[in-house]
Amino acid sequence: MADDYYGQNNSNSDDSEVELNLSSPELKGYLSKWTNYIHGWQPRFIVLKDGTLSYYKSEQDSDFGCRGAISLQKATIKSHEFDECRFDVAIGQNVWYLRAETPEDKGNWIEVLQSYKTDVPETISLRRHGSTISLQSNTLSTASGSSLKRVSRGLREKLHEIETFRDILYGQIDTLQRYFDALHAKNEDQPPLDLGDGLKPIDFRGEAITFRETTAGVIITLQHCLDIISQKEESFKKKLDKEQERRRKAEELYR
Repeated sequence: MADDYYGQNNSNSDDSEVELNLSSPELKGYLSKWTNYIHGWQPRFIVLKDGTLSYYKSEQDSDFGCRGAISLQKATIKSHEFDECRFDVAIGQNVWYLRAETPEDKGNWIEVLQSYKTDVPETISLRRHGSTISLQSNTLSTASGSSLKRVSRGLREKLHEIETFRDILYGQIDTLQRYFDALHAKNEDQPPLDLGDGLKPIDFRGEAITFRETTAGVIITLQHCLDIISQKEESFKKKLDKEQERRRKAEELYR
């Protein structure tokens, strides 16, 4: 097949060649994004920052929260077989179909996106631990090790996705909070509006306070869940280390 899947065959890349500037967007600009069969291709403002690809309807909308985001760490980048300006970015069933203005522009985007396609140390470590041992048996089990590796990789991938969406949520909450505060300040000295039909005007001060408390609770709970999962993962890795060491000592005794 003529399609080239970037990132699936990149295990030999040199980590030292990838230098990431996390303080500012690495790349941003307009690309055409396929929306649906009714509206077809539409221009969207694409921003790459901190390993996350986000898109907005326009550059002016970038202050009001993104319309979607993909973490590039586990994404697949695919160059189209016939369209020299098109490429796709996908995680599982979530696929973005994108088109650049020129093949050169497309190549630039792919090159930068591809720089994020490197394995993190945690994933490499989990693969190493899960390659040969089984906690359920006194014999080495390659099948169990393979299953363990898949579970570990899946857990790390989902954790990274949650952390990415958490960071996006931080920004969107901050934007909405400023909006509520601004509306409250603007309407504080205004007489209440008569909306008729028994409708009451919005209490911007009350809504701002409620929104702040609610979102704070969501963020705290989400962070607590992430901490628990990370602790469980670390505990699991320690058990694997101990079992591997026990196996090694047992093998040495019978040599």
